[in-house]
Amino acid sequence: MNDLAALALRDGTCVPVRGIRADDAAALQRLVERSSERSIHLRFFGPLRELSEESARHFADVDGEARFALVALDPDDPDEIVAVVRYEREGETGGAEYAALVEDRFQGRGLGIGLTRRLIEAARENGIGRLHAMVLRENTGMLNLLRSLDLPERKHWRDGAEHIEIDLQPGAAA
Repeated sequence: MNDLAALALRDGTCVPVRGIRADDAAALQRLVERSSERSIHLRFFGPLRELSEESARHFADVDGEARFALVALDPDDPDEIVAVVRYEREGETGGAEYAALVEDRFQGRGLGIGLTRRLIEAARENGIGRLHAMVLRENTGMLNLLRSLDLPERKHWRDGAEHIEIDLQPGAAA
């Protein structure tokens, strides 16, 4: 999905959405810089002063199947990314790791869930049968987002985080 689409937020704001591109690395670094310490801690499980160029390039360079990401752009400045959701397939397991980061001023407005639903559509099209995420206990926003998908899920605690596995295929047993 490299075509530009729009996602309407709960407050009526329309946010442009597209597939990530390799040249988005610098915009990803700026997204991390603008994010609060709390948001960074919840996403990366610890402090992160900046996203390195190497990490930014890795996150921005996807193949569209085994590694896929969507970005939401600032409606007032389309050169800036305000949210990113991604998955990365794990070998031949049929599963993929899910991760997301939403800029603080866009949190709680429906952007994360909207992007995640679109990511799930792409994952299904690319043969991903399940997504899993490691979520810190205090990240109630992400825990609620994943539960609101109304998909079968399994969860267990490991290393201070909740490991949530979500089945993407219709009729999957929880």
